[in-house]
Amino acid sequence: IEAIRRRGKYLVLDLEGDLFLSIHRRMTGNLFLLPAGWEIDTSLRETDPVAWSTRGPSFLATSAVDLVEGSSYSVDLAKTWYCRVCFNLADGRRLLYTDPRKFGRIELWPRDCEAVAFKGLGPEPLSTAFNAKQLAQALAGRKSAIKQVLLAQEAVAGLGNIYADEALYLASIHPLRRADSLSPTEIELLYQGIVSVLTLGIEHGGTSFSGYRDLWGEAGDNYNHMKVYQQDGKRCLRCGALIERIVLAQRGTHFCPGCQKLTVE
Repeated sequence: IEAIRRRGKYLVLDLEGDLFLSIHRRMTGNLFLLPAGWEIDTSLRETDPVAWSTRGPSFLATSAVDLVEGSSYSVDLAKTWYCRVCFNLADGRRLLYTDPRKFGRIELWPRDCEAVAFKGLGPEPLSTAFNAKQLAQALAGRKSAIKQVLLAQEAVAGLGNIYADEALYLASIHPLRRADSLSPTEIELLYQGIVSVLTLGIEHGGTSFSGYRDLWGEAGDNYNHMKVYQQDGKRCLRCGALIERIVLAQRGTHFCPGCQKLTVE
């Protein structure tokens, strides 16, 4: 492994030999880094073949010393279930990819095929390539709801359901507004909102409300900083109106009807 980077929602591992791995976790995928000395536990294969067929192996520390050395790791047996891929690293550690629902994808690509691997992805939201002017150009002529356009990944890469809701709230833009109806001022506010919510999410270790964990098995606490996402029925922190939830393109969508008006006056 020569370098680790990100492209949109993909984790990218640059490898020797002009190759790279792209990893998309999707709904339930997780990556865990295990200390050296942890071994595969295959006992479930004999004691419960049905569970083995779905969960796969677990990983155990092989001695008390290994447990002490790995004390900074929060990975327990349950978190290593559903291991689909195990990478053995040169220093003895293991990188596990677990995924109960098997929606995620891991693909090996030649380095010169990166444009094909990430075709259709817009600019990185925290890069200099993304700005209000670029966002305005991406939204021009788009008659779909602004949230749908944001989730499509073409205007900006990596923005998911949670952060789209939060960014639109910060910009006071209703998620059902036509993308091409936004004013230059609103586009500037939306650009700032996207950068703000993603930066906050990184600072707080991600948004963990189900199975998401970081490389060391720790949950992020960004959920505690949500303004509208899954806050339906609660009071808006800005205007006091009740946060509402609708379904847009089969995605739960949260907004404040007081701050985020559908009709622009």
